[in-house]
Amino acid sequence: MLERRLTFYCGHSGLPLYQLDKLKKLASYFTADVQVFNLQLLRSESVTKPLRVSTLASKPYQLCQLVITGVDAELALLVLTDIIHEYACPLLLPSSDSKGNAILKQRMTMLDFPLSFITPKQIQADNKAQLLATMTRSLVDEKVIKVDDYQEVLAAIEKRESISATVMGNSIAMPHVMIEPITQPAMVISCCQQMNWHSARGDVSKVLMMVLPKPLSRSVLMAFSRFSKRLLQDRYADALRQASDSNVIQALIIEAMLASD
Repeated sequence: MLERRLTFYCGHSGLPLYQLDKLKKLASYFTADVQVFNLQLLRSESVTKPLRVSTLASKPYQLCQLVITGVDAELALLVLTDIIHEYACPLLLPSSDSKGNAILKQRMTMLDFPLSFITPKQIQADNKAQLLATMTRSLVDEKVIKVDDYQEVLAAIEKRESISATVMGNSIAMPHVMIEPITQPAMVISCCQQMNWHSARGDVSKVLMMVLPKPLSRSVLMAFSRFSKRLLQDRYADALRQASDSNVIQALIIEAMLASD
């Protein structure tokens, strides 16, 4: 079944009921099921029930998605995107100066520590070892680690993977290491074709490499712990797996890190 998603922050007053009524009417023109999915509450409601949807999106700047499933999903996305642009704040390409992107930057500042996101544009890798090496190399390219520390960091990541392959389920792998050459937390994100990760949990299509400084501050520990717990929720992990735009991926991760304990 064809599925399309549009990720957005609600406006300063949430999604007003008159907008939801308009969304319901427009959605009825297509052979598709349209849901509003709150990515912080991990709850969704059909747009055919505006009052119920309003309970999911009544607060300012909540991160939500339109999840459109059906034969008309592509066409419905084109039409419904316009109404979201009118009343809410969709996340667009990183080069855009949209309000949605500005909200994402503001949310990132709410973390108690600096966090680098690295999304290499092109990664040529045929297997797990090559992918890990290339992703670690991007840490050098972005000056997260020094070139002299490359081999030490890569060896630490490979050693952790040799103990147990870090597949979280839902085709997501999360190789990670805590090591002294790292001066601040960073995540390298790679979307790839289905790749054998040598795990009983199956192949992966998204890899989130986490490198953390040692010693680890409490604020960093708690944030990454919240993110790891959220990954165990199937609906969240599925949304993250399907995300391909770097801003959407970052927003999903940031909101998980900012979630209440």
